[in-house]
Amino acid sequence: MEPLGPYMTSEIADELGWSRRSAYNVLTRLHENDEIRKKKPEERRVIWIRTE
Repeated sequence: MEPLGPYMTSEIADELGWSRRSAYNVLTRLHENDEIRKKKPEERRVIWIRTE
């Protein structure tokens, strides 16, 4: 995985060996703390982007 690439929740969960729900919860907290950006191109799809 590229450090600054955009990733979907499932890609991050698979890479870490976590459930998708656990990954989503952690990513949501990071987003709430302005540590990553969140883009939602579709109803059930979220793309996470690390800020520099």
